[in-house]
Amino acid sequence: MNKQGHVALAVTAGSAALLMMPSLAVQTDAGIAAALVAAAGVGGVFPDFDHKTSTVSNRIQFPLRYRRLFRTLSGFLGALGVGLVAYRQFGHVPEPLEEWVKSGPLWLGAAILFWLLARLRSLVLIGIGALLLAGYAMYDLHWIAAFAGFAFLILPLVKHRGVIHTPEFAAVLSIGLLNFSAQQPEIINMAAIGFVIGWWAHLAGDIFGDEGIHFLLLPKLKIALRLFKNGGPAERWISRTCWGGSLLIWGAMLLQTQILLK
Repeated sequence: MNKQGHVALAVTAGSAALLMMPSLAVQTDAGIAAALVAAAGVGGVFPDFDHKTSTVSNRIQFPLRYRRLFRTLSGFLGALGVGLVAYRQFGHVPEPLEEWVKSGPLWLGAAILFWLLARLRSLVLIGIGALLLAGYAMYDLHWIAAFAGFAFLILPLVKHRGVIHTPEFAAVLSIGLLNFSAQQPEIINMAAIGFVIGWWAHLAGDIFGDEGIHFLLLPKLKIALRLFKNGGPAERWISRTCWGGSLLIWGAMLLQTQILLK
């Protein structure tokens, strides 16, 4: 599924879960209901952080044309810097050029800067992972912080639909988030529930496509129903159906709220 399909399916799943909540107070509290459904939408696209050019990954990196430009500049400036350093070290530098040749380290620094800009996504993911792990180690945070931190650290290295897309990873993430959020205010708890619902909805959506999902412990076991192509007409039809279902669910909840108020 593409982004539109995943979001539609996740929002529908979150709305359906909200409708089935045993507490009517949750359904009638607009803030809590919105937090759950919005978090479901986020959870519905979050697993695609393991794809280097997915919609969510593109939010934390420069467009492709700029990344190519930065890589080119990095290579050019790096070669220039190395050449100037080598010339100063091993060659005979004329006095008029001495100040220019001394600037070799500066050009190397600029090359490193452009190299980092071309890999901004990896830097952001590694930075978030490092902060979560540091928080777990220094402030005795819940173990889900360490798990999430490790996941962010490996995201630049794993392939798309790899470990992040496995049911085993989703199960551990779900247990950790729900255990942590149970000790938090209700709105955070509902947001965590929504995020978990969205994550599982993402995996369910991928099952219908050609690539499907794999298991971590049984990597040769693959579930792929191949019912439609990614971004094809069938997926667009499913997306519209999901949005229609979400509107019906919200209409039912609003009607229920009006009845309760009377």
